[in-house]
Amino acid sequence: MGTSSRLKSEETVPVLLDTNILIYSASEPFEIRSQLERLGYKNIIVTEGVKRELERLAQSGRTKEKKFAKLSLDIAKKFGTMPDPPIARSVDDQLVYISKQYGYIVATSDACLRKRLKREGLPVIYIKNRRLVSECNLITKTTDSKVLASLGGSLHP
Repeated sequence: MGTSSRLKSEETVPVLLDTNILIYSASEPFEIRSQLERLGYKNIIVTEGVKRELERLAQSGRTKEKKFAKLSLDIAKKFGTMPDPPIARSVDDQLVYISKQYGYIVATSDACLRKRLKREGLPVIYIKNRRLVSECNLITKTTDSKVLASLGGSLHP
């Protein structure tokens, strides 16, 4: 498989952003979209659960946490949205469920979530030395945006 076809495949696989990677993006000189595009990923999604978590932190977090959560909400508005799946309870459970069901990639800086995704053989993107690193095999169940639409989400902000 050549590089161009590999990139084409990666571009169609949606990437779900976890709360903490958005917070990291707000707190450091780190542009999440350009980092993902550098890796060849174009379809970037934030779930409603992640947005709620950021809203909660923006309201009741510590001063610094509030500031970065508010900035993270602004960053999140630039990406597509996806409603919460009906099954999962926590945001981490939701991200794992979506990744498992649809083959979406999860971008996180949460070590526990990363280990959980790896343990379940799910694709993950994480931060190493202020850069995103992809641990993804591209054998996904679907790369079709119709799945996202069927759940009420959108790849466009």
